[in-house]
Amino acid sequence: MKFKKTFSLLAGFVFLLLAVPQSWADDFGTYKTALGYESMINPVIAGGDEGAWSWFTAMCYFPENTSAMVGDYEAEGRIISATGTKLYIQRNYGTDKWDVIGTVGGTMDPCFVKVSPDGTKVALGIGYGAPLLIIPVSILDPDNPPVLHDGTNPHASVTAYAVNYYDAAWADDQYLVINGGDWPGPPYGSGVAVLDTTDPTDLGTGLIGSISGASAGITVDGSGNLITGIGYATGPPNRTGELMLWNSSEWSTTPTGVILYSSGRLLANNVLSAAYLGTDSEGNLTVGGGDAFGSGGPSENGYAALISNLVLARVAGDPQGPPVNDGNKSDVPNEYRYFAPDPCQNDSATGIIASSWGLNIAVNWNPTNATCNIGAADDYWNPGIISNLTIYHSESALDNESDNDGIPDGSDNAYLTDNSGQEDTDDDGWANIADGDFNNDDDVNSQDRSMFRQSYGKSEGEPGYNSDSDMVFNGTVNSADRAKFRGRMGTSVPFY
Repeated sequence: MKFKKTFSLLAGFVFLLLAVPQSWADDFGTYKTALGYESMINPVIAGGDEGAWSWFTAMCYFPENTSAMVGDYEAEGRIISATGTKLYIQRNYGTDKWDVIGTVGGTMDPCFVKVSPDGTKVALGIGYGAPLLIIPVSILDPDNPPVLHDGTNPHASVTAYAVNYYDAAWADDQYLVINGGDWPGPPYGSGVAVLDTTDPTDLGTGLIGSISGASAGITVDGSGNLITGIGYATGPPNRTGELMLWNSSEWSTTPTGVILYSSGRLLANNVLSAAYLGTDSEGNLTVGGGDAFGSGGPSENGYAALISNLVLARVAGDPQGPPVNDGNKSDVPNEYRYFAPDPCQNDSATGIIASSWGLNIAVNWNPTNATCNIGAADDYWNPGIISNLTIYHSESALDNESDNDGIPDGSDNAYLTDNSGQEDTDDDGWANIADGDFNNDDDVNSQDRSMFRQSYGKSEGEPGYNSDSDMVFNGTVNSADRAKFRGRMGTSVPFY
């Protein structure tokens, strides 16, 4: 059994703020790209569908240890994404194949997609002026995608909330914290509220008010710290990307009054646009976005950041604890890391998400301007951008990978079967070594057996040779492949 670090919220938000040992930040400096430590780029969804073009693609990982299923797929560790009119799930770990699991009636912005800690619910912000949807994962299905909202009414199992939002995060499996407007008040300005997702009539209870400028991302970490900030405020001074933290004793999911933003503890002065906030398996804070307007200084585009859990513990434990040292946007040991998969570094919608199952982070970027010409238009606020995904794995991911083939689970297309070559000759997302489904009907049956027999004994270059049947991928369909196929006979997707 693999050992992986997990963190949970305790009931009632009663926490002890303990000193964080140095070893807890070991993975902070070890994230590298997968597959020979070369960049693994996955084209995600091409910005939209049938002419429905989103501004960007929203993404989230399903959490570790969830027992939730999406159709026949174990949800644990998979990416869920939203763009165009569709909600998608990653077909397999380490693949760029995606399956539609739900639709909406109109083009999504989308603002966010967030999975609850137990993996059973999805919060989906489908765009400005549109409702926030709480979706039970049990209705999502790649074989029969439900209409989650038809533009007027939600699916019978979906709850639609008419609340203001820009971003949201699950505080636990019941309460959602939302940054996205004055609470109560008009849909302008910025503030934080708490939404009870078990009450379909709830309109949110104000938690934090008087946030200057535009809304930003929001998250609750494993120690109960609430983190949010300012998405855009030119000042002077420039406060775009400012981040504030409230430790577990300073806020509640059942607020009795609105607290001032200025009461928070300063975590960062200026990091991107304080978007895509979240934490990795060790409690390090992910930050994405991009300051598209420059805010009176250099425009911050085309990268994502990671702030060490040591900084979060320092600020949470001491109101005067100094904020992160970002090293003028370069790496600072035990403080700040800089990720820039976009060589042009001109994307203001850079996303970053973390997986506790795969012990990895994924950076979502939009390379429409691949030439990097001086003066060329930046890659922001343009609908129809094709998202790319770069996966970064910590050293712990290699230490804990399941099949000992040197490929981290989160990038392994057969994570339970040794296949260091990752061969997938029919390009269906399932590795040859685990995939006996040669006609791609999701079942390994007599039809596949007939196809295998036609190729048996044939070698590469000979008539009748089928590379899909070469499951061990040695250039010949022989007894080794037959043993693999027999082991898969009668099984159905997923194939690991």
